[in-house]
Amino acid sequence: MIRYALRRLATLIPLVVGLSVVVFLYIHMMPGDPVQAMVGRYASPELVEQVRHELGLDRPLQVQFAEWVTGLARGDLGITLRSRQPITPILIGRIPATLELAGAAFFISVVIGIPSGFVAGLMKDTKFDYIFSVTALAGLSTPTFWSGYLLVLLLSLRWGLLPSSGYIPMTEDLKQNLTYLIMPAFTLGIARAPYIAKMTRTAVVETLQEPFVEFSRAKGLKKQRILLRYVWRHALPSIAVVLGLHIAGLLGGSIIVEELFNWPGTGRLVVGAVLERDYFMVQATVLIYAVIVILINFMAEIVHAWLDPRVRLH
Repeated sequence: MIRYALRRLATLIPLVVGLSVVVFLYIHMMPGDPVQAMVGRYASPELVEQVRHELGLDRPLQVQFAEWVTGLARGDLGITLRSRQPITPILIGRIPATLELAGAAFFISVVIGIPSGFVAGLMKDTKFDYIFSVTALAGLSTPTFWSGYLLVLLLSLRWGLLPSSGYIPMTEDLKQNLTYLIMPAFTLGIARAPYIAKMTRTAVVETLQEPFVEFSRAKGLKKQRILLRYVWRHALPSIAVVLGLHIAGLLGGSIIVEELFNWPGTGRLVVGAVLERDYFMVQATVLIYAVIVILINFMAEIVHAWLDPRVRLH
C-alpha cells in the first residue's frame, strides 16, 4: 500500500509543474490589459508604462514565470494589482469560509445521495426506481443559481425563515453562523446530491449482478447480511472515487453560491478579481483550486486502493 501511494504521489510532481505553466500562460494570454484597466482608460501612456514596469509586467514571460515559481516555493503568491497587498494572507483569510460551506454541502449531498441511490439500486426497475431516476435527472438539469434564487424567494422573502445573504464566523456566534449557512449549503448540496445518488445506484446494481451475490443467496444467507457484508462492501470503493470527484465539484460550484449568497469565501474573491482584471489574484486562486483538486483526487485513489486491493496491481 505504501509503495502504491508513493508511486501515485510521484506522478503528482510533474502534474503540478505542468499545471503551474498552463495557469501562468493562460492568465497572461487573456485578452485585455490589466494595467490599463487599473489606471483607467484616460491615463497617459507614460503612466501606463510606469505602472507596468513597477509591477514587472514589461519583462519577458520566462522571467516573470521564474519569479512567480520562486515565490510559490516560499509560500508567496504575489501581490494584488489594485491594492498592492500580499495575496497569501488574503487567501488564507477566505479559505475557512469556503471550507465551511463545502463541508456542510458535502454532508447534505452525502446524506441525501447515498441512501437514496442505494435503495434505488436495490429496487431496480420498480416504481421507486423510476421516480428516483426522474427526480435525479431533474436535479442534475437544474442550474444552481436557479435553485438558490428559489430558496431565497421562499425561505427568506416570502416566509422570512432565514436571512437571504451574509456571513458570521462560527467563532463569534455559532447559532447565527448556522442560520446564514443553511441556505447556501443546501443550495450547493442538493445540486450535487443527484450525481452521488446516480453513481451509488450504478455501483449497487453492478454489485448485485456479481456471481458472489447469487452464491450468497444460494447459501441461504440473510438478505440483511448480504446487503451489508457483500453488496455495500463491494460497492464502497466505487462510491469513494465518486465522493472524491464530488468534493472537487463542490469547490467549483461554491463560486456561484458564494456570489449568490454574499458568502465571503475564495469563490467571491475569484469573481471580484476577474471583474477587476486582477490577473495576479486570479492566477494564484486558480492554481490553489487546481492543486486542491489534484490532492483530493489523489486521496480518493488511495482510499480506493485501500478498500479494493486489486487496484494496487495496476
